[in-house]
Amino acid sequence: MTPHQPSPANSSPVENQQALSKTPALLVRISAIGDTLIAARAQAQLQTRGYSPVLVTHKNNASLLNCMPLLQGAWLVSDGVPTFLWRKSTGEGLEDVGESEFISALKNQLQKSDSKLNKNNLRLPLLDVQNTARSRRAIQDLEARLTRAGLNIEKRKVAKLSFWRLLLVFLSFLTRRQQAERSVPQWLQRRLKPVHRLQQELLEGLPRLETASLNPAPMPLIAPHSPAQVPAGHVVFLVGASLRLKSWPKENYRTLQKLILEQTHLSVVLCGGAEDRAVGEYLSFPPHGRIINNIGKTTLAETLALIRTATYVVTGDSFASHAADLLGTPASVLFGATHPLLGFAPQGSHVNLHHAQLSCSPCSRHGQGECRFKNMRCLTSIKPEEVFSKIEYILKTTGQGADARRQ
Repeated sequence: MTPHQPSPANSSPVENQQALSKTPALLVRISAIGDTLIAARAQAQLQTRGYSPVLVTHKNNASLLNCMPLLQGAWLVSDGVPTFLWRKSTGEGLEDVGESEFISALKNQLQKSDSKLNKNNLRLPLLDVQNTARSRRAIQDLEARLTRAGLNIEKRKVAKLSFWRLLLVFLSFLTRRQQAERSVPQWLQRRLKPVHRLQQELLEGLPRLETASLNPAPMPLIAPHSPAQVPAGHVVFLVGASLRLKSWPKENYRTLQKLILEQTHLSVVLCGGAEDRAVGEYLSFPPHGRIINNIGKTTLAETLALIRTATYVVTGDSFASHAADLLGTPASVLFGATHPLLGFAPQGSHVNLHHAQLSCSPCSRHGQGECRFKNMRCLTSIKPEEVFSKIEYILKTTGQGADARRQ
C-alpha cells in the first residue's frame, strides 16, 4: 500500500480523531483542480454537521488529497479501475486500499456512527455538488458497486443554474460594441448564485447529527510541503490559465512587477505550468535578485505553500484564486472572458475581484474561444496600477509600508 501522507506539522489530531468517529458522507466533484478546491469548503461544512467527508473525484486531482486534512477517504475515478483511499488512524495519511476494504470501512464507520441514521438499511449520504452528466455517470458506477456490497445511498444534488448562466453569456453577444461599466440586469443577478452558496444550501438539507461540532468550521485546505527557498515577503504571480481568454497579458504582469520591485521591499515569485515557461523567461529577464522563476518547477502542494506564505497573490480566474480564498491570503483575481456572476468567484473579503464590466463579457462560461473584437479589452482594461494599489493597501494595513525598499 502507498500512503498519501500529509505533514504531521500541518495536521490536527483532534480534527482527524473527530473525523474517524463521524458518519461518512460521499462528496462528488469530478472536475478540475479549481472546482475541487471549491468543494473543499463543503468538507468543512460536512464536519461541523457531524459527517466525515469522503471525496469522489477524478484521479487527476490525487495530488490535492495531501492538502485536504478533513478527508476520511477518497474514491478516485478514472477510465479504468477506480482507486480507493482511506485514512485508517489518527494522524496518518490516506492509504491505497482495495475496493472491498474501502466499502467495509464505510460500512463499519456507518454502523458505529450517529443513531439518527437508519442502520438497518445502511443508507450512506451522497452529495453531488457538480450535477453534470459526468458526475452522474460516476455516481451510477459507485451506486452499483455499493449496492452489490449491501450499502444503499441517499442521493442529493446541487441546484443547476445552467440556463441563467447561458443566458448571461447570450446577452453579451447581443451587443454590437464594447461598452464599459455595463451592469447585468438586476432580475438576472437575482437568479444567479455563487457555487459556494449552492453547496451550502445543499448541505443544509442534511440532518445535523449528534456528533455535530459547535466550533467554527475547520481549515479544509493546508499546504503540507515546504516551498522552494523564497524570501519571507513575496508576491505570487500565477501567470498561467487554462485558456487564453483568462490570461492577463504578460506586459501587464511586467509593469506590475516593476512597480513592486521599485516601490516595495517584496520579491516576486513566478508560478505556473510547463506551458507557461516562455512567460516566465520574459518576466525574469534581465535577471534580478528579487525575481524567483518557479514556473514548471514546483508541485501543486509546493505552489499552495507559496500561496499560503505570500504577502499577496495575483492570478487569473484559476485554481490559485480558490487556493488564496481558502488559505486566507490576500489576492487579486483578474476576470476576462468569464464573469464573477457565473458563480465561480472566490467569496472571501480578502480577495479582490477585478472585472472591467464590458458589455461583451462574459463571452464564455469557461473562457473558451477567441475575442470577437480582437482586442482582449476585458483583460487589458485591468491596469497594473489598479492591482498595485491593492498590494500597497495590504502593506500599509499590516504595517510594512509600501515605500519600504530593499536594496
